[in-house]
Amino acid sequence: MNPSRGLHSDITTELAKGAYTNINLVDLTLGTNASPTTYYYTDHTANIVVGGNTYLSNGFLISMSHVREDKVMSTGVLNLTLSAVDQTIVSEVLTNGYLHKPVKIQRAFLNSSNALISSNAVFTIYDGTIDVATIKDSGTSSIIELGIKNHWAFFKRIQGRRTTKNSMDEFFLGDKGFDYIQVSNE
Repeated sequence: MNPSRGLHSDITTELAKGAYTNINLVDLTLGTNASPTTYYYTDHTANIVVGGNTYLSNGFLISMSHVREDKVMSTGVLNLTLSAVDQTIVSEVLTNGYLHKPVKIQRAFLNSSNALISSNAVFTIYDGTIDVATIKDSGTSSIIELGIKNHWAFFKRIQGRRTTKNSMDEFFLGDKGFDYIQVSNE
């Protein structure tokens, strides 16, 4: 088995040197369906531009639970905690709702100069939608906790729906989840 899991050679070379930093990039889309707004946050020590988007390092991204991989399909849940000091996100959640709003989390690798190792050094580690939002205010802090689920959480058995690639493409175009269904029990 290849331990690099298909990482570009630029990345594996830099990782082998040991002088790298990995950071998380969060794309949080709120607002209305007609007028969505995407907020970009990072846990890096400085703002960083990736793919034309500026990810803010303003301390709003407080914590994120670990992304787990399982060999079986599951409704993976990820918890994301944001500061609610800036009332923008709180207002969005209370005014426009949060249920099923998309959240994408990417991992990026930076070299010792805090620059992206290469354009291939960013990849998605989690893609889901918000299922739960909790706002917690106290005398010393204000946070918003988001419970994010992957698309399997909303997979419902529909009459006539098949577990085939063509059926999957009807609902999730481009998803490769059923490409290897014949080897799923190995």
